[in-house]
Amino acid sequence: MDIKWIIFAVILIANAVTAFVIALLLSRRPAKPGIRSMTLTLCALGIWSFSYAMITVSPTLETKHFWLKVENIGIITAPVLWFFFTLKYTRMDKWLTGKPIMLLFWVIPVISLCFIFSERWFHLYYTSTQAAVESGGPLLISRGPMYWLALAQSYLLELVGTGVLIWRFIQSRLVYRRQMLYLIGAVTIPFSINIIYQLNPRLLPFLSVPVDLTPLFFNVTAILLVASIFGLSLFDLVPIARDTVMEHIPEMVFVVDAHDRVVDANLMAQKWLGKSINEISGQDPVEVFRGWPQLLNRFFFTEFSREEIEIPGTPPHMLELIVTPIYNRLNTLEGRVIVARDITESKALENKLKEVNLSLQKQLAENETLRTRLQEQAIRDPLTGAFNRRYFSEALDQESARSSREKAPYSILILDIDRFKQFNDTYGHKCGDIVLQSLANFLNENTRQGDIVCRYGGEEFVILMTDVTSEAAYKRAERFRKQFEEMVIEYDGKKLQCTFSAGIASYPVHADVGETLLSFADQALYRSKTEGRNRVSVYVRENHYQTSGN
Repeated sequence: MDIKWIIFAVILIANAVTAFVIALLLSRRPAKPGIRSMTLTLCALGIWSFSYAMITVSPTLETKHFWLKVENIGIITAPVLWFFFTLKYTRMDKWLTGKPIMLLFWVIPVISLCFIFSERWFHLYYTSTQAAVESGGPLLISRGPMYWLALAQSYLLELVGTGVLIWRFIQSRLVYRRQMLYLIGAVTIPFSINIIYQLNPRLLPFLSVPVDLTPLFFNVTAILLVASIFGLSLFDLVPIARDTVMEHIPEMVFVVDAHDRVVDANLMAQKWLGKSINEISGQDPVEVFRGWPQLLNRFFFTEFSREEIEIPGTPPHMLELIVTPIYNRLNTLEGRVIVARDITESKALENKLKEVNLSLQKQLAENETLRTRLQEQAIRDPLTGAFNRRYFSEALDQESARSSREKAPYSILILDIDRFKQFNDTYGHKCGDIVLQSLANFLNENTRQGDIVCRYGGEEFVILMTDVTSEAAYKRAERFRKQFEEMVIEYDGKKLQCTFSAGIASYPVHADVGETLLSFADQALYRSKTEGRNRVSVYVRENHYQTSGN
């Protein structure tokens, strides 16, 4: 046998082994779109290459005929399997997978193989076959009508499959494009060689007989597939078709062109509208959204917008609407994408939370009012509304500390209603309460905001005057005494008048401690009482008092 045919056969067998090894490795990988079809395609190419090698080295015509029949299993099935792979890998097989239409692609291959393996119908595929040379080599074949029909289908499927890859290459992101280029190269190279072989069988002039070089270039296909599968993670980075993504978006998606026609809508949008894509595509939005006027008004926005709308229904639904204009590179409006999301439940929950929040705020306000009221009740005298003795004690400590720290004066004024017991006995306790209330109101109205008026006990009141010297406190107390003396209190048709006596002590001239000052002011009050009442006395050390009054 001529050495060139042995070398030729060895290369073909090597190609076949490579294809089978890659197929074996793929069969052990997790299932991914197209991986099974690619595995079977590689097996078909391996059968093709190995059988062609066996034809070349077989010594008899009978043996060559056997391997010719086996070879055609790979030749005829490879294009169909490759076509299925391209559709599944690019996710464009929705119309095909799991449907009877798949069987139609196998009609011509099955009939062709039946003719090839049949002695009676063999001539319809190959009209004649003969050995090229006695020393080995391929068969010389004459093609029958079924051969050309099978070849036409194979070329058509390979062209469509390659076109699918090119289309997906154009649409895909950069991460997928290198994979597509490798796949396109893997099918284009042997496909081109086969076309040349069909047009000019004597491609290599140094060979004396026609040789099909297609399987010889399977090594190039194998190299490209290995690089894409194991180098570029072909089946780990499976491209996801944009139409598949759109159909799985849980929101309604509408696409409107520059002429305000609805050109696309996903399944969720079709479900909400109760219309098929055929009833929506190319239609005027006025017709498509006649029942949703609130939504229709937003379809003509030319700027990005985001808002919430209510559409009629039982019950009505709230939609969050996002309108995104689409501009081309020339900044010309090409259309708009409208995404509508049902937020009815979340909006109801939001409204409920707002109601709960308002209720809580109202409750907090009521609690704050109650707390303030209770706090006021804790520090106020219930009869007169003046501060009570407990609050005055705390205020006196704070003022003493502040005055000591800031070196600021303050004064304490203690006053007591003159002959109050006799007044009570004459006019009754209710009248006495009115007198106490009148005095408390008078003091609150005539003291400064920073002063503290306290009912200290019975008919006795205390005023803490901040930032007031002894002299200023005396002048103010005298003014209070004269004004209150002239004030008329009406009770039960009677007009009554009262007077009070008062005592003053001041920081720091009299003492440094608040409780001591309070005691000195009380001593000054006692002095006013003993000297005839209706007067004001200022505490002076060594029992000297400054007094005034009637």
